[in-house]
Amino acid sequence: MKSVLFPAALLAAMSSPAFADVKAASDTGFNSVHIATVNATPAEIWKRLLSPKDYWNKAHSWSGSSAGFYIDAQANGCFCELFQEADENGKLKTVGSVEHMRVIFVQPGKVLRMQGALGPLQSEAVIGTLTVAMEPAKDNAATRVSFSYVVGGYMRYKVSEIAPAVDKVLGEQFKNMLLPFAPAGTEIPKVDSFKLDIETIEEAASDEASEVSTAKPDEDVSASESPQTGKS
Repeated sequence: MKSVLFPAALLAAMSSPAFADVKAASDTGFNSVHIATVNATPAEIWKRLLSPKDYWNKAHSWSGSSAGFYIDAQANGCFCELFQEADENGKLKTVGSVEHMRVIFVQPGKVLRMQGALGPLQSEAVIGTLTVAMEPAKDNAATRVSFSYVVGGYMRYKVSEIAPAVDKVLGEQFKNMLLPFAPAGTEIPKVDSFKLDIETIEEAASDEASEVSTAKPDEDVSASESPQTGKS
């Protein structure tokens, strides 16, 4: 059985898109961020995002196939993988399943947030939260897209070793998802100029970006929430 993020598969990983980085790390967790701007509408990207069987590398599955991957885009929905085998008549039947992540926040065309410890992290006492955010660029001719994966808790791996491994493989899936869409522009996005992990990736005001860049770990931008949602 293969692991979604098993380090041995990293040699096959593709290069990262416009911005990719282990943005923050400590002894108990890390934050992997990937950002790109592509010539597509949020609706087009959203449709692609919800069909992981079309872009998730089967080398990073549990069953050895991505055909059984799906995302049920509603609160408490599942980003899951079905284990499928052909019966004596050649018809596929489901013989098992695994939950990669659980959906906790959905705004179609804007944000999909899921919680789950991917791959080898599944056996550890950690929580992983992946926020996929998108919004039209200023000229409305392109869309900025981000993956931000925040992991924290106790793990038997060394963060200095597992964080780059997770970052690289997650970046591969990010790039695969965006492959049908042409890159827009040549400017590399600056992660501190976006409000990640909230409802959109709207550009932050210059003073807010300055606050983020100097914030202490417990004041990370991922902890901030939009007041209009009423979340704490």
